[in-house]
Amino acid sequence: MQEELLNYNEIIAYFTEETITERFKYLYDKMQEYINERNQQDCLMINEDILHQVLMDYFTDIYRLKKFHKIENINITKIVAYEVFWILRRKPLQIKKEISDARLVFANEGFLTIFIAHELLIPEETEPLSAVQEEKFLKYLKHINYHLKYRNVDKQCLEAMFYSFETGKIIA
Repeated sequence: MQEELLNYNEIIAYFTEETITERFKYLYDKMQEYINERNQQDCLMINEDILHQVLMDYFTDIYRLKKFHKIENINITKIVAYEVFWILRRKPLQIKKEISDARLVFANEGFLTIFIAHELLIPEETEPLSAVQEEKFLKYLKHINYHLKYRNVDKQCLEAMFYSFETGKIIA
């Protein structure tokens, strides 16, 4: 059985090169900001080829999802879950040189924990957290980070995790 190769031209035509390029720049800038805030410029780099593949995988998944379910717009939770999955899978943050800091081994997971917090869990328009809320939130982020590092997570698992947090905010 011959496997049909995916033609990215269809994906690019559907979403437009401009949209894909904008998302590349957005993620690249967020990753660079993560590296700079930690003074890791000598140790970490963004592999642009891998980041490009992350985006093509992400947009391909979204394309298939939209076509299969015949939907026009995807909710933000699903968008973040799919992006996180592909970044976690491909790992575009790369170590430049031999390091003595073992935490850099999990640079992608660290970046994703911050990315999830900013993109989904605490958007800019959110009121500041109380000390108690902040403590609970940081505990939740540690839990997410642990799962990103040591558990097999798929897109649906991530999506459920994010929806659970949203539900908890509503009923708390």
